[in-house]
Amino acid sequence: MLAVPLLLALPVGVVAGVLVGAVGVGGLLLPVALAGPGGLDPHEAAATSSWAFLFTGLVAAVVLARTRRVRWRSAGPLALGAAPGAVAGALLGGAVPGSVLVLLLAVVTLGSGLHDLLGPRPAPRDRVLRAPTLVALGAAVGVGSALTGTGGPVLLVPVLLALGVDLLETIALGQLVQLPVVASAVAGSWPQGYVDVRLGTVLGLLAGAGAVLGLALARRVPAAGLRRATSVVLVVTGLGLAASIAL
Repeated sequence: MLAVPLLLALPVGVVAGVLVGAVGVGGLLLPVALAGPGGLDPHEAAATSSWAFLFTGLVAAVVLARTRRVRWRSAGPLALGAAPGAVAGALLGGAVPGSVLVLLLAVVTLGSGLHDLLGPRPAPRDRVLRAPTLVALGAAVGVGSALTGTGGPVLLVPVLLALGVDLLETIALGQLVQLPVVASAVAGSWPQGYVDVRLGTVLGLLAGAGAVLGLALARRVPAAGLRRATSVVLVVTGLGLAASIAL
């Protein structure tokens, strides 16, 4: 039976899933909830969150495969870099100070959100990145996501937006990259005994259901409103990352 603090963290799984499905960001909430109210060791929180995000990644892959929202020629190179990057990140574990990585993620995420909310409105862009850039970006996202248990989109979404990739394409790629990232992160964390399969499965089912709702919401919200909502979530996520350093 789950302890009361962990039960209090379960609703976060639904919220994280909705945000991942709707705006591609939300993965931060789960490891923070597990390491905070849930009382898990940070390594256990990251690994268990990665297991949970297997479910949202599968949901996103199935749903998005039936749509035309994704440039699969971009998703392939991202996955090619993300999978080995995530394995390396999981194996590195505590070799890199977690606070340094989290601070970097906070700066990138918060800066991207604030720039979009407060900066000048650029002309709409729909940039297609070259394969080597996508492979390198996927590897960086894999390492960072595995170390923090954030699933992938937390880092990928602000970077792609900053590079001029279309918003809906960015959200879709962020959702899809979860699967190779978290599968590889779990593979790297499993031998260390950090994955709580039972808790991660419960959270994953809740997050998967939330992702279905989020994906449906994304199709009904106007692009301008969705972009603003994404920027707000990025700002909140960046502040949350920064705050987690002090915890």
